[in-house]
Amino acid sequence: MNTTESPHSAPIHCIAVGTAGARILAEFNQISTTQFPTAHADTDPDSLRNSPLTRHILLGFSINHGLGAGGDPDIGRLSAESDLPALRDFVAGARIVFVLAGLGGGTGSGAAPVVARIARESGALVLAIATTPLAFERRRLAFAAEAIEQLKAAADAVLTVSNERVRRMHYDKTHPHEIYKFTNSFLVHTLQGLWRLLNAPGLIQLDFSHVQRLLRGRHCESAFATVQASGNDRAHLAVNLLLNHPFLDTGTALATAGQVLISIAGGDDLQIGEVEQLIKELETACPEADFIVGASTDPSLTGHLHVTTIAAHSPQSSLNTPLQPPTKIDSRLDTPSSDPKSTDRTPSTDTGEIFNSTEATASTFSNSRLVPTAPELSVEQRHRVLISQKKRITRGKPDSQMIMNLDIAPLGRFDNTEKNRHKGIDLDVPTYLRHGLVLN
Repeated sequence: MNTTESPHSAPIHCIAVGTAGARILAEFNQISTTQFPTAHADTDPDSLRNSPLTRHILLGFSINHGLGAGGDPDIGRLSAESDLPALRDFVAGARIVFVLAGLGGGTGSGAAPVVARIARESGALVLAIATTPLAFERRRLAFAAEAIEQLKAAADAVLTVSNERVRRMHYDKTHPHEIYKFTNSFLVHTLQGLWRLLNAPGLIQLDFSHVQRLLRGRHCESAFATVQASGNDRAHLAVNLLLNHPFLDTGTALATAGQVLISIAGGDDLQIGEVEQLIKELETACPEADFIVGASTDPSLTGHLHVTTIAAHSPQSSLNTPLQPPTKIDSRLDTPSSDPKSTDRTPSTDTGEIFNSTEATASTFSNSRLVPTAPELSVEQRHRVLISQKKRITRGKPDSQMIMNLDIAPLGRFDNTEKNRHKGIDLDVPTYLRHGLVLN
């Protein structure tokens, strides 16, 4: 694979963990003129043999004997831990590592957090990009929820794409393959936007330090979106698409973000006035956010404006939110509508297009095996807890119980046998009777 880099670029490596991530990388390689080193890590030898990627990393053959993870994240984790040297060899020298995975199965959910940890230990900035299952896949959703928490602890930032959210943008009769194709297409455009941000020549050049300042060490889940607009007023249209994007919570994710990274790409017709207009309108809608902006040119985008946005929140707002299993994944799914288009939306291709995005999905998962850690308490809070516990103990009254009738029963044929006595005490009589104790 030929890899080209600009003077301002940072070495980027991308590793797919499992089959889902490999499909996304393969599509990226097909449409991208400039590529970076990629690898497919998997526990299934057959999946690697059929992989379109050229570099393969077989995980855990000594653990699973070539049978894959079998849908068990624990086997996926152990498999990755057994082949750490191969993973370290691939990420060596990279300053940015993308970890792509489909969560819910054994390999993606179990091995992806290990891969992210190894990449970060190598000194790279690690961005994990993952997909989550559909709502009816309850068991896989639970595995995905746990994997997201582990990824947030291992990677600098986690970007998740909910297949369930994509499904709600389509009609009920849509084939499942179309849902996954739509999701993969969005991730491919996101990778393109991030690569352009760091490598493509443009009006406003960003380097590795800008992205590192935005994401390094946050260990949180970030919202992101990719939109494309065309026409005479394409800058204004792109802003409207972002502020009404379903996976940015219709602008809430931007308005509440601490920092927002904007990657703007256009063709040879890109104008500095368009970039200025787009940023000013976003700053008006998000006055509290600190914007990091990059603008690049790509001849293939002539006539179009392509915008990739990452809204980074504070780690406290993401990590300290416990998983709350809801009664329903989404009440709208249980309420039929007379209008088939009321809950299913398709992207508009006339003047703008929403590729897709994500939301924080941890709160929508149920039956998770993960038990969130208890929050840290101050000295004063701990004192209050101890006082309240002492009050409950002193105020409590013992439960009243009936006195059990446990008199000695006749010994039958053993009545005439010699008693067991010690210093004049009949040991055949229970202790509570000898001492006159009442059993409650």
